[in-house]
Amino acid sequence: MTFGILCAMEEEIKELHDALQDAKTTDIHGLEFYEGTISGQQVVLVRSGIGKVEAGLTTALLITQFNVDIVINSGSAGALAPDLNIGDVVVSTETAYHDADARAFGYEYGQLPQQPARFEASKEWGEKIVAAAADTGLKTKLGLIVSGDQFLNSPETIKDIMGHFPDALSGEMEGAAVGQVAHQFDVPYVVVRAMSDNADNDSGVNFDDFIIDAGHRSAQMLLALLAAQD
Repeated sequence: MTFGILCAMEEEIKELHDALQDAKTTDIHGLEFYEGTISGQQVVLVRSGIGKVEAGLTTALLITQFNVDIVINSGSAGALAPDLNIGDVVVSTETAYHDADARAFGYEYGQLPQQPARFEASKEWGEKIVAAAADTGLKTKLGLIVSGDQFLNSPETIKDIMGHFPDALSGEMEGAAVGQVAHQFDVPYVVVRAMSDNADNDSGVNFDDFIIDAGHRSAQMLLALLAAQD
């Protein structure tokens, strides 16, 4: 089995890259894909860049060029649920776009035409990630992650998003695009996000302070998952 893991930023990928053994690098149009093993498991690791288009493109390449069996998007996010704190980890049960609106044509808010309103993540692998990470001491929660090409740092924006997605746990900029492409190719996927900020007016400051720790926490979840596989 081959795990495809993508992260948006260097701070999010570094610990995973450091753990990769027997690495082989393949450059595809400026994206560097690292093939190797972690805890004996076959892994393809890549830094996608930030945003939905970059994430969707990279997911498609992982699936079509490297034949990965599952796509895992790891990184940081802003907490939307009031009971989440900086450092907590959310594992997706589903993802959705918080910045798509085709309601004029009869679709739900967040739903793109000819696509589901939400992209269901792998229940099996989500639960495996949470179970494998039980010994890490990290607080984890399973639920909805929403995505858009916007860094969330406004209470008004958060209020609007939560009005459409009252069950959303966290917001970021890639996960739903990963979900859409994985859905299109019928490949299981999971998004893992450590909270780097509370998506409020201080988000920019908090993000800079906590992004390295958030990347570490997300990576620890995946390293625990890979170590737990037979």
